[in-house]
Amino acid sequence: MRITICLLLLGLIAVNAQRRLSLPDPRSCANRVRHASYRDARGVTHSYFFSWEHLPTRSLEVDWLDARNICRRHCMDAVSLETPQENEFIKQRVARDLDSCENIEIRFSKRESNNSESREILFNAIPSSGNVRYIWTSGRKCNFNGCDRPDLQPQNVNGWFWSGSGAKIGPTSQRNSGDWSHTGGYGQPQPDNREAAQGNDESCLSILNNFYNDGIKWHDVACHHVKPFVCEDSDELLNFVASRNPGIRL
Repeated sequence: MRITICLLLLGLIAVNAQRRLSLPDPRSCANRVRHASYRDARGVTHSYFFSWEHLPTRSLEVDWLDARNICRRHCMDAVSLETPQENEFIKQRVARDLDSCENIEIRFSKRESNNSESREILFNAIPSSGNVRYIWTSGRKCNFNGCDRPDLQPQNVNGWFWSGSGAKIGPTSQRNSGDWSHTGGYGQPQPDNREAAQGNDESCLSILNNFYNDGIKWHDVACHHVKPFVCEDSDELLNFVASRNPGIRL
């Protein structure tokens, strides 16, 4: 089941009257930085951008909507973790320390034991000061206009989805349907909407790196917090730009 991106756009416009989702820029799309690629079981390959691995954005931290818009201008969107294998791929990238290196290219293909996934990794690495503490994903809780459908209630259980792809996230009450942490700031399983008491709905999905001695796990976080981010190719935006710019190389 998918929640349309149009619904998300309308909801975000209502919530953030002065802020909108950005349209892609053809030149930025053609020149987008790609640190890695991942090929899923369907044979679909997407490229990824890790903000902390790119020198101009190495120290950049932005809120959730800005992260999406930076990605979208480059025909990408904030990452959508639609399979356990893709989730693990991103977690490994978050966890590791990069040794001092430059212009290193690595290629490999790994077939899982169940033949469900294969990977091809390409990246140009820069020196890193250490592990990434947290990142933004495209995960979002449907808590805006149009989200009153019965199948999305209660929103903190059934209202989560990947805004970058439109794919629904499984109910948060089913712990095997995602990678939510068992704990948080109040010691409660995620998502706990902890900041609601201060008037901030925790409606965006971040990956935190052992922030609560819980490993690398999903947490609901208020969207105004600033973090590094991961971009993933958006088929929708790439096709949109390609259809309006004949001959462009993306």
